[in-house]
Amino acid sequence: MDEYTYEQIRAKALRHNVSDNKFQIGMWAQFNGYMKCKRKRNGKTRTIYVALQRLTY
Repeated sequence: MDEYTYEQIRAKALRHNVSDNKFQIGMWAQFNGYMKCKRKRNGKTRTIYVALQRLTY
C-alpha cells in the first residue's frame, strides 16, 4: 500500500487545478481512490492518505 502525507496529496491535487483548501483537497483525494487514515508514530498522531488497490478480474 502506498501512503502519502497531506502535503504530497495537496501537491497532486493542485496539479489537477483543485482549489487550495483542505475541504476541496480532501474531496479530490476521496474521489480519486485515496482513503484518509490516522496513524500514531513516535507518540504523535498523523493524518495520512492510503491509495486503495483496485481489484481487476
